[in-house]
Amino acid sequence: MLIITISSIDIAYGHGLGNVESDVLFFNDSFYKVKVQTTPDVLSGNESTIGFKISTINDDENTPVSDVEYHVEIFDGQTSDLLLSFDAYSPGDSFNATVIPDSVVDFSGDTTESGSWIGSNNNLEIKTPLFLQGGLVQVNVSILSINGESIPAYSNFETLLTIGEYIPFEVNLDDTSFDFMFATYFDRIDEFSFDSKSEKLTALMPFNWNPDFIEKIPFIHAEFYIPKSFEPFTNREIKMTVNDISLLGTIDRSGDEEIVVHFLIPTKKLLKLYDDISEDEHDRIIFGIQSGKLRDVQKNDAPLEQGDKVIVLSSQEDWKFHLSLTPKEQIFSQNEIKLNLEFRDPVTNTIIPQITYDLDIFLNGNIVESKQGLETPDGKDSVPVTFSDVGAAIVIISNVNNFDTSGEFSFKVSEKQNKIIADKTIQISKDSSFPGCDVNDSCYLPSNVKINKDQTILWENIDSAAHTVTSGSPENGILDYFDSGIIAPSEVFEFTFDSVGDFEYFCTLHPWMLGTVSVIDNPIPSWIKNNAGWWADGTIDDDSFIQGIEFLIKQGILVVPNDSTGSSNADNTIPSWIKNNAGWWADGTIDDDSFIQGIEFLIKQGIIHV
Repeated sequence: MLIITISSIDIAYGHGLGNVESDVLFFNDSFYKVKVQTTPDVLSGNESTIGFKISTINDDENTPVSDVEYHVEIFDGQTSDLLLSFDAYSPGDSFNATVIPDSVVDFSGDTTESGSWIGSNNNLEIKTPLFLQGGLVQVNVSILSINGESIPAYSNFETLLTIGEYIPFEVNLDDTSFDFMFATYFDRIDEFSFDSKSEKLTALMPFNWNPDFIEKIPFIHAEFYIPKSFEPFTNREIKMTVNDISLLGTIDRSGDEEIVVHFLIPTKKLLKLYDDISEDEHDRIIFGIQSGKLRDVQKNDAPLEQGDKVIVLSSQEDWKFHLSLTPKEQIFSQNEIKLNLEFRDPVTNTIIPQITYDLDIFLNGNIVESKQGLETPDGKDSVPVTFSDVGAAIVIISNVNNFDTSGEFSFKVSEKQNKIIADKTIQISKDSSFPGCDVNDSCYLPSNVKINKDQTILWENIDSAAHTVTSGSPENGILDYFDSGIIAPSEVFEFTFDSVGDFEYFCTLHPWMLGTVSVIDNPIPSWIKNNAGWWADGTIDDDSFIQGIEFLIKQGILVVPNDSTGSSNADNTIPSWIKNNAGWWADGTIDDDSFIQGIEFLIKQGIIHV
């Protein structure tokens, strides 16, 4: 992974993954920016060549600039030792060179009359002690001329980049060797260590904890890839640490073969860690993961209709069947749902491909669907079904790969509701997986929401990347109130707030994403709002609705002024706009005060008598 930051004398760091742009600078009566790119952006350890590219863009016209001469200096990002210095010339849209990682420095290619190396069509090869491994690299780029015209000295760009690297290593436990992988997106790893007694695995990375240096970088990113056959981490919780300090992170167990532990540490968290770690460790980061308490993976009693995955062992104990339902909410009649099935080995828990099976679905003892010979090449299947009535549903899987074995699941189908469950909707915005939305609080739209107690918020992921909605903050960690887990693109998460207060939340995968929900105590019972909505759509009559209004007055929630007795109105017909108001109040379009003021007005006018 490549993270590059480019700036002028007033250093302003941008960043990206393998292909980044600088801030815009003004010179020669135009605005310009610089792009830098390496290919690949993450090393796998066997690269013989690396592509290196520099481009200049006219930002006014959004067009690449040709005939550009540069001076390039490349330093070790940690020690600041100069590794390579040369003049470069780009006759076309970009300067292109092929870097050959080597212990010596040697150039092979053509030069201009002034001695600048010509980077065109990758004909230039540079041997240099770069990209021998992942790590931090500083590249300073100065534009010397454009179209033969010299450029002022202030057109200098300072670039800080990271070359990622996948590093394989082995862990030995009980005379068995396990293959692990570590992905570093910041710097090289000096040492791996596993303590079998404490069941803790660490990776040591050189790092400069100087706060001035930390403020230049957006975040640190690293990942452990753990084989699921490694028992200490497979069925147990995983505790994450940095320099033995507990850290918030994300554990992804969704893969078939590996568990991925994500470290993503933003600048603010790094600065806080700097205050907490010992001074003798200010030259290193130690990523640690440690086996915790046993996880409850056999959730036989989990409620399917509340979004849990249920696991059952087949009748012959030769299969583990996993079932979850989507949408992850109460299951209603007349709504299509999906039965999400997985066929797993009962011992290793790995998904088994090339499956045939029969599926029978019952409601209140009556057959809803019966399917024979269903096939799933990858061991996963998603079967749609719609229940026409309420009651107890049973799903039976049988005849797996033509063997006499079966498994049974059950859940409840409830009466379909007329009203939308969520009172407010928040969108997880597009491209929020990249820093930038935090600048104008647009990662969650809206980022600050006010609701009443016992109301529900729906988060909708409209981004192309997965996210989470997790109570707490990057600085203070996860709070045990709500946590969506992974929300895939186009999926949603709902939560009903039963406590009053201000609740911060963030994305554990992208900790720059922040939001707040403010919950106030709602004096109006929810059934009154339901009545208003049902009255508006004709489900209940006028008398039933007025009973709700009488309750509001008796409880002192609806305060009727002393002069609001009104005079009798000859026409007792309730105008249609009153029902419109009730419907708008029920769906949240207008607030409580607006609705109550309207009711007071009707009482005063004698249209409603209570």
